[in-house]
Amino acid sequence: MKIFREAKINERMELFEHGFREWSKKRTFEKYCEDNAKEDAYGTRYVIEEDGRIVSSLILLHLSPIAGRQVFGIGSVVTPKDYTHKGYASYLLSECLRQHIQDDDVVFLYSDVIASFYERYGFRVLPMKLQREQDSIGMVLCDDSFLELLVKEGIDVIPEHF
Repeated sequence: MKIFREAKINERMELFEHGFREWSKKRTFEKYCEDNAKEDAYGTRYVIEEDGRIVSSLILLHLSPIAGRQVFGIGSVVTPKDYTHKGYASYLLSECLRQHIQDDDVVFLYSDVIASFYERYGFRVLPMKLQREQDSIGMVLCDDSFLELLVKEGIDVIPEHF
């Protein structure tokens, strides 16, 4: 049975190990942990647990509001190789959005996988002029009027990669 829950403090190192395998970016494990631990100050890590094992995880970040709207970021979506292609990341993302995001909220993410994975949940690729990264696709979950506002305001309102 899949269980969606907040990660426990004593599970952070395991989550960092999974993330480090995917996104070390030529950093040491210690540096990777230091960089990612900073997000814990303004985010909450969630996991899917099955049979006592963590099979997928992410962090939901609380970002600065934009135009009076609550803004979140989803980062570090990772499923260990032994558990990929079994629907764990899909379940994790669905539950996180269902339980924590309201209709007027805005959610950003940077995708290292094909955008269509996140488009299934309503995320849209940001227009080219709002893309901050070459290696990651900036995406947003919001209504049409807010996307128009983002385009009008420009790249300065788009959160940095997290």
